[in-house]
Amino acid sequence: MSYEQAFEALKNGDFKAAAPLLEKAARETGYTSDIINHAYTFALYRTGDKKRLADVAFRVANLFLKDDPGTAMDYFQRALLAGLDSSRVRRIGEIFEEWASEGRAARESVNPVKTDAVNCVAHVVGCLLPGHAPTQYVRMLAGSLKQQGIQSTIFTTEWAASWFFNPAGAPQSESLEIEADVSVASVEGDFQERATRIAEAIRSSGIPVVFYHGSLSEQITARVAAIHPSPIQVNVNHGSEMDADMFEGFVHLFQNALERTRFSSHPAQWIPLASDIEDRLQVAEHVDRRSMGLESASSVSATFGNLYKISGSGYLRALAEILKRFPKHFHFFAGAGDVKAARSFLHSEGVLPRVRFLGHVSDVAPLLETVDVYLASFPHSGGHSLLEAMGAGKPIVVLKYPPDSHYNSGAELVGIPELIARSESEYPEIADRLIRNPSVRARYSAEIKKRFREEFRPARLGERYVEFLNVLRGAGASG
Repeated sequence: MSYEQAFEALKNGDFKAAAPLLEKAARETGYTSDIINHAYTFALYRTGDKKRLADVAFRVANLFLKDDPGTAMDYFQRALLAGLDSSRVRRIGEIFEEWASEGRAARESVNPVKTDAVNCVAHVVGCLLPGHAPTQYVRMLAGSLKQQGIQSTIFTTEWAASWFFNPAGAPQSESLEIEADVSVASVEGDFQERATRIAEAIRSSGIPVVFYHGSLSEQITARVAAIHPSPIQVNVNHGSEMDADMFEGFVHLFQNALERTRFSSHPAQWIPLASDIEDRLQVAEHVDRRSMGLESASSVSATFGNLYKISGSGYLRALAEILKRFPKHFHFFAGAGDVKAARSFLHSEGVLPRVRFLGHVSDVAPLLETVDVYLASFPHSGGHSLLEAMGAGKPIVVLKYPPDSHYNSGAELVGIPELIARSESEYPEIADRLIRNPSVRARYSAEIKKRFREEFRPARLGERYVEFLNVLRGAGASG
């Protein structure tokens, strides 16, 4: 079989036929041909063979690591995207730690944590996109920090632009209304060149504190951190902390992450998520139940977020049990994803006619007035979705997990013991009390609204970040 056959299959979109042909070609060339390596990993990506993609990409990355680190990072990123195992993820972290140590002596000649007040900070993010959770977070954070007298500059890395599954030679970031200066990265050059330009821009800015909103999966972001262009670096853990010792401190969006961190000796702070849902509710054009086909409902519950979060049969069993108990209760899902498995299960339980799948919804605020109770999916509860419901004062039913489990994020946010089920069997019992008794529902509506206003308004972000900056400054002064 010739290489021409492999590339012809690839060109025709026959990735299943192309993958084994390209595997043979890659082996014959000893994984040294950039064209074949690229085509082979692309074919594996398109066929969904994640395990093979992770193995091959990690192997290619190590072959190029010494002489071509830019290409190595490109393939490390492919491996991480495919779900590389934890031991090899840690090996990538060690490589970045080795790179970071190269300039450590020069950095240590400067006191990394000044006692002067900080009046400007930078944020390094993958890109800025409407509806993207990290983008929404940084937008709120920048505005909240400005209220505290701290100006923000955002540097994007465009880690997914001009890459193997997204070859368009233009940044992904879009123009957004945000209270910060924005520097969108160029996508010219390899990963090493792109990271070096960003690091030089940060160093030239003289900004003393940089927050990195990313993990090792964003290799350009990680490489900028390894260059260490500012005195103080903080990794903001949006779900997966950057597994490399390159930071003076860590911010964790969920408390359970503090239990799992590798860097327990570093200053760290749990600063929970925030939501601007209250502002959006004030301007939303609310839909009514009739327009959603729910006019015959005596009560309505909802679940938001990507439908992969409801794939666990435990959650669907609990939902079916609730619907069976209340023949006039309806439920709707707002989120993208494949509905076939969920529809099939709910049909087999005889409750599908009272369930609506709305698909992707850009803003759930207009829907919230129709909701009586929010049913958090499990094991994936979805932090942002919970805050939307909390800010609207909707009682939430959520399942508790061990305190060091990332599945416990929902219970952390809700924080009201009577709404947190200790087992799957208790979940429908809590929902039963809320649906059956309007006065109970009203009581917990007020409690959850109060908790949201005390803990999760955008203004709390800036206040908490300033507190953590003071901790870092204190640590530097005492050091």
